[in-house]
Amino acid sequence: MSAEDELAKLERQVLKAASIGSYLKRVDTLRQLLERASPDIVALVLAMRSPRVEAQALAAVLDAFGVGARDALSILEESGQLDAIGRIGRPSAEARANVRGLDKAGREALATAQKLARAGADAQAVTAPLIGYANAVQRRVTYAVNQAGNEGSTAIADAAGIPTVWVAEFNACRHCLAYSGRVTSPGKKFPGGLTYGSKGLNTGPLKHPPLHPHCRCTVEPLRSKEYASALRREADRSVLRGFSLESESMGVRIDAAQRLLGRNPDAPKTVVQYAERAVKRGKFTTRGRP
Repeated sequence: MSAEDELAKLERQVLKAASIGSYLKRVDTLRQLLERASPDIVALVLAMRSPRVEAQALAAVLDAFGVGARDALSILEESGQLDAIGRIGRPSAEARANVRGLDKAGREALATAQKLARAGADAQAVTAPLIGYANAVQRRVTYAVNQAGNEGSTAIADAAGIPTVWVAEFNACRHCLAYSGRVTSPGKKFPGGLTYGSKGLNTGPLKHPPLHPHCRCTVEPLRSKEYASALRREADRSVLRGFSLESESMGVRIDAAQRLLGRNPDAPKTVVQYAERAVKRGKFTTRGRP
């Protein structure tokens, strides 16, 4: 199982645990009742209990740090770069802070919803705090697990004196793809503001992903300069082929391809021609395909 799969498994374990899993299912039921304007919403809200997820989320953050560290050690061993590794520490206070307070936030969200329900507020207002909290739990757990995993990988690379390379998925956003294949020296940070678009997400430098909520990027100890170059070429190709998720508009990806074409990218002629045609018609036909 890859490090990415292990981190995703940790996220699922937390989000599907008995307490939070039951809560999320009830929130989904509330969403469905809300769509049907059902009068059962108030009764369901009043019967709900706030979930307890913080302890499990913190444990997942610690495990994620270990996953990242083990993956980095494996890469260094395979590439013959594994030397003596010193103390690598533990997940940062920031990573742990991302999931601290989740239980308190859950109690507050439920108390607000139940107060509104008793006061006779409309269904939209009653369910809003609960839906908002459910979204926040998923966002914060995903972010913290990914962050801790990358911290573990970076800690191993830094301890070994090996540069790290940023790895983005083929259909990552225009900002993350701009980082894919970028390399930073041990103990240093990646530059801020990289993007295939008109404006980057961040202005300051960053040590490792995640770049944004729901980011799936990772860092690895650098295997070779050729590997980093291959990642850069694949990122350019993804932009020129329009590979992306529905979370980014077609217009945004067309703009990214147009900007890249203006820089005369090192890409196969057929890929460049495809991108030129897509830009001309304002639409990619290969959006979801690798």
